Amino acid sequence: MFELLLSAYSTISIQDAAQFLGMSEEESTNYALQRGWIIDPASQMLIVTKQCIVKEQKLDPSKLQRLTEYVFHLEH
Repeated sequence: MFELLLSAYSTISIQDAAQFLGMSEEESTNYALQRGWIIDPASQMLIVTKQCIVKEQKLDPSKLQRLTEYVFHLEH
């Protein structure tokens, strides 16, 4: 559910976050803060900070070979 909130909101109230996460307001605030979100104490809103996700790509030698052959064919 946290990932859905991360992708859907730029700011969310502490009350709404707690309801969506099924936690108390204190628990949901601590949970969000541990994951880099920021709290605005004046408005009681959580500011969502999106984190870059680094995906590891595996190189398939057969695909690289096919790409190489294709490029070679185009050049000659």
